[in-house]
Amino acid sequence: MIIKKKKSVINKIFSFKLFMAAGIFIIIFLGLNLGKEFYRKYQIQKEIDSLKEDIDSLEKNNYKMSQLIEYCKTDVYKETEIRKRLGVKKEGESVVMIKSNSADSELGKIEEVDNNENLPNYRKWWNYFFASK
Repeated sequence: MIIKKKKSVINKIFSFKLFMAAGIFIIIFLGLNLGKEFYRKYQIQKEIDSLKEDIDSLEKNNYKMSQLIEYCKTDVYKETEIRKRLGVKKEGESVVMIKSNSADSELGKIEEVDNNENLPNYRKWWNYFFASK
């Protein structure tokens, strides 16, 4: 008789709606936490991939810098830098310097702008749309 009472109590508990609602709540809670962990893992993996790309970029940059350092140690580089900075030339060479007229053309543009500042506003607009440039 006691065994039957225990079974009936256990049956009542399992058939009780509150037990079922609690089970559903626990399943939803665990599902949400599992989803959060998957998202967190995804974010961490994305950050790891980004850092790996940065590492590759820095390694390439490091390799280029080491190649540049090796080039700077060569006699060819030293000779070209001495020629550029100090104006040294080898025996039998002649140095030719060419002046550019870019400074003269810039001065002409500045004078033209100054002349336009003295004109009235309507004349500036007329020149803007109809004057030859």
